[in-house]
Amino acid sequence: MIQFNDIDLNTFLADYWQKKPLVIRGALPDFETPVSPEELAGLSLEDEVESRIVIQKSDTDYQLLKGPFTEETYQGLPEENWTLLVQGMDRLVPDVTDLLNDFDFLPRWRIDDIMVSYATKGGNVGPHFDHYDVFLVQAAGKRNWKLTSQDCSEDNYIQGVDLRLMKTFKVEEDYVFEKGDILYIPPKWGHHGVALDDECMTYSVGYRTYRGQELWDSFGDHLSEMSAFKALYLDPTWQAGLNPGEITDAAADQAQTLLKSILEDKTLMKTWFGRFATQLDPVAAQQLPEPLTEDETPDIEDFMGALQVEPGLIKDPVCRFAYSEVNGETLLYINGAIWETFGASNAFMAKLANQSFLIQDELLLCGNNEGNIKLLFDLWKLQYLVFID
Repeated sequence: MIQFNDIDLNTFLADYWQKKPLVIRGALPDFETPVSPEELAGLSLEDEVESRIVIQKSDTDYQLLKGPFTEETYQGLPEENWTLLVQGMDRLVPDVTDLLNDFDFLPRWRIDDIMVSYATKGGNVGPHFDHYDVFLVQAAGKRNWKLTSQDCSEDNYIQGVDLRLMKTFKVEEDYVFEKGDILYIPPKWGHHGVALDDECMTYSVGYRTYRGQELWDSFGDHLSEMSAFKALYLDPTWQAGLNPGEITDAAADQAQTLLKSILEDKTLMKTWFGRFATQLDPVAAQQLPEPLTEDETPDIEDFMGALQVEPGLIKDPVCRFAYSEVNGETLLYINGAIWETFGASNAFMAKLANQSFLIQDELLLCGNNEGNIKLLFDLWKLQYLVFID
């Protein structure tokens, strides 16, 4: 876990998370970037990798390039003032995925992805604010971060620029970050980071944003799929002499009462949110592993034999796991679905959701329950779990 140093974890969760920024010096003192700038650039040449290059040409003039790039792209870049950004690095490089273990003081299902950036001296993506939480890990080199809580509104932006940059940016805090330092920024805090050398690499551990409209639409889809909420709207008691074209307060109140009744269904709400929280975005969905073919799939007995000799099983980094306790039963959610559990034990499903991998000793213990093995076999056939190399 990252080292908060000057405060404890409870103070961070109560006073800073989603409220105000925090500078965490020496949060990961031994962290060494597992990806070099050259390797990052190499990934940006691939079609399935989401990448961008931002070039600052003047104080208010930025150019945005979208990958995949070519070697000629890099040959044409200026010596300074540009930044390469690659999304979803936790899905691409296992050593980057491991960084998420340092953030397990927050629910793993809240994670969006890890973006990795490399910048030459002066490189930056402009002053801006986001609608999500992010931990900015300084992985190499130095970066200057300026922060503001002012004017973080949708109408404060520079027109005519591909990036949504803040037109007014009143600096309230100013810091220099070195390797191992972390800056936490909550939603709607303006920030502007400028590389101070040609070694600057930053890992952005970003968390998902849930907008109310998105929740509402998803909940409606869940009700439809579950064939739930068949209750009928009932009229209020009409009064004599009504206006036949008027929607009265009483009529709207009846509709509101009906909608409230389903929102107060705790079981339905919890099962929907488990699906919603583990749903994959379109890019991640395309990166799911190919399941084993029928010819590649051995009998479950052979799989059980492999569990006894292999070092363990590890989750595919694209997959999202979570669980919840509903009416005394553990429900397992994977990639937006309520998963068939095959009678696996509640404790085992919780362990499966909580951990990135299961070592051999844990797998042997789980063999006491046939349902645990069937669940593992099911996930292995899909390659959501794979044997550790």
